[in-house]
Amino acid sequence: MDYDSAVRWLFAQEARGIKFGLANTNELLSRLGDPHHSFRSLHVAGTNGKGSVSAMAEAVLREAGYRTGLYTSPHLVDFRERIRVDGECIGEREMLRLAEEVREIAEDMRALGDEKRLTFFELTTAMAFAHFADSGVEQAVVEVGMGGRLDSTNVIAPDCVAISKIAMEHTAFLGNTLAAIASEKAGTIKPSVPVVTLDQAPEVLEVFRARASAVSAPLRVVGQDVRYEVLSSTLDGTEVYLEEIDRAVTVPLVGRYQGENCALACSALAELMKRGVYIPDEAFPRGLAAVRWPGRLEVVARSPRIVLDVSHTAEGARTVAAELRRMLDRKAVLVLGVLNDKDLGGIAEAFGSIARLAVATAPETSRAYSSRDVCKALSPYCPAHAVDGVGNAIEHALAATSEDDTVLIAGSLYTVGEAKRWFDGKAC
Repeated sequence: MDYDSAVRWLFAQEARGIKFGLANTNELLSRLGDPHHSFRSLHVAGTNGKGSVSAMAEAVLREAGYRTGLYTSPHLVDFRERIRVDGECIGEREMLRLAEEVREIAEDMRALGDEKRLTFFELTTAMAFAHFADSGVEQAVVEVGMGGRLDSTNVIAPDCVAISKIAMEHTAFLGNTLAAIASEKAGTIKPSVPVVTLDQAPEVLEVFRARASAVSAPLRVVGQDVRYEVLSSTLDGTEVYLEEIDRAVTVPLVGRYQGENCALACSALAELMKRGVYIPDEAFPRGLAAVRWPGRLEVVARSPRIVLDVSHTAEGARTVAAELRRMLDRKAVLVLGVLNDKDLGGIAEAFGSIARLAVATAPETSRAYSSRDVCKALSPYCPAHAVDGVGNAIEHALAATSEDDTVLIAGSLYTVGEAKRWFDGKAC
């Protein structure tokens, strides 16, 4: 295989569907020498903000002098973004070597029966852990893919579990109530391992408290047990006071909600410190000031201002829309593309409410709503046009803007990823 064919093979396993359970992941890792036992870790679950929390925690640990691993999903531009060591994407040669190794194991296991078929996420998780072991990673930050209880990442033995805000998502797999979804996320809570989460819906916290109590896991709720205060929030970043470290810090991530994500990350790091992980005081402000997490209210141009955001739930879209309404002095020109398993109506209402004009489009995947479907959903809220192709939609939007306007490109990781490629953005 070459690199491109390796990526195609991996994604072909994704096309075969999702399969929950940890038995196959454990067997795959065993055949690889149990690489996940070679590093310490922080496990990050949740719906909204878990990627930002992961990125912030990793940045501080790296600034503290540790060799770090960061495993997140999905990616924006290049598969290699998912697996990073010391902030650097896995190299093509190493990724190809690992893909060939797990493919051989996958074929061997599949020959034993269909129940042994390995999925895309099982394979990529094992590749990440193997790369971390091979690279001498000391501290890994591992983001949950979907849910938590049966997610492939839930084979690690972390020093702490962090759970961000919970919202309705993947209801066909996780359940159709917040409590049901929270129960799946709570499956990451392990005996005697501390867990930190955010103040949120009572039914969610009730689930977390019950699970933590059942397995004697110390639980702290940021916003209740530990205080933080957002001091300022602009399109240049967020300043927040953190009681956990008794100081104000600035993160170059946009949106007031990044203040609570920062507080959660720092509370998780404080738990690591209680378990012997040394983090000097100055690593917090320095690491947080250097954090990068593309596609989350990311400003990529100034005149006109172009903002990218990957929010793909109705709640996330409402939160982002509220932040932009607060920070902008006029309505935006919107480019929107949404996958067909998402709440198109809720997303269109949220983003359409802050748009003076919308260009509806569709990323290049069979999983996307057509540009005409998106246009129909947007039309009650703002003038909308359907334009096929994300790049074409961006050109259409830019033609309708002045230097003082803001263009928001949103609705899906796929949409934002294609926008980044159109702008020739390089994530690695």
